[in-house]
Amino acid sequence: MKTTDMIKQNNELRKQLNPENKKYYEDILVYIRVNLNKDEHQTEETLLEILQDILDAQKNGTSAQEFFGKNPKEISDSILAELPNDSEKYWSKFLFVFFLILLQYNLFDLLLQPVVSINWFNTVLPVILLITTAILGLISIKYSAFTSDRKKSYFFALLALLFWIASILMPIIDKKMNGIVGYVLFSHQAFAAILFILSICLLIVQFRFKMNNAAGIYITTFFAVLEGAVLLGIVNPIFVSTGLKIILWVVIILVSILGVARDNQKFRKN
Repeated sequence: MKTTDMIKQNNELRKQLNPENKKYYEDILVYIRVNLNKDEHQTEETLLEILQDILDAQKNGTSAQEFFGKNPKEISDSILAELPNDSEKYWSKFLFVFFLILLQYNLFDLLLQPVVSINWFNTVLPVILLITTAILGLISIKYSAFTSDRKKSYFFALLALLFWIASILMPIIDKKMNGIVGYVLFSHQAFAAILFILSICLLIVQFRFKMNNAAGIYITTFFAVLEGAVLLGIVNPIFVSTGLKIILWVVIILVSILGVARDNQKFRKN
C-alpha cells in the first residue's frame, strides 16, 4: 500500500476511536511523526498497525491504555528504536526549509534599509543563530506530543524564540555601533535579485520534495512578490516610510499565521 493511501486509511479509521483512545493514539502519532529522520512508509505502516490494534481492543471493551500501557511515551520510544532511518535524510530537508524561511525574514529587513550593507556580524552570526533556532524549534515540536513533556516543549520553544530575537538584534546592534567590522555594500536591485533567487529556489525545494508546508509556501511566495517589486523598481526601499514598513510587517506576520493555521489544520486531518 502507498504511503498516501495508508495516511488516508489512518484518517478514516481514527474516526472510530472513542475520545479517550483517540487522545492516547494521537499523542503517539504526533510523537512518532515528528521524528522526520525515520522512513516515512515504514512509520505510517507501523502507526496503522497500532491503530488497528487499538480498534480491535476497543471492540472487546479494552482501552488503549490497558492494552499498551499507561505510558504512551515509552511505547513510542520503543517503536522509534525499531523504525529504520530515512536514507534520504528528509529531516535535513525540512530543517533546511525551516532555516531558509527564518533567514528570509532577516534578509528582507536588510533590503528595507536605506543602504544595504552586509558584514559578518549582521549576516553570518544571525545565520548561525537561525540554524540554532530551527533545531530548537524542531525539538520543541517533538516534546509537545505528551503532556508530561510539555514543560520541556515550552522551554525549547522559549529558547528558540530568544535565539530568533537575538538574530534580529545583531544587525541592530551592529548598526548602532556603526559597524563592528567592515561592510560589503549592495544596491537594492542587486540584493533584491539575490533574495528573489533564494525565494524561488526555496519554493522549488518545497515542491520538489513535497514538503506540503503551507506556512513556508505562503511566506516565500509573498517575499518573492515583494522582492520582485523592488527588483523591477516598482518599490524603492529608500522612500518606504516607517508607517509603511510597519504595515508591511503586520501583513507578513498575518500571512505567517495563516500558513501556520493551515498547516495545523492539515496536520490534524492527517
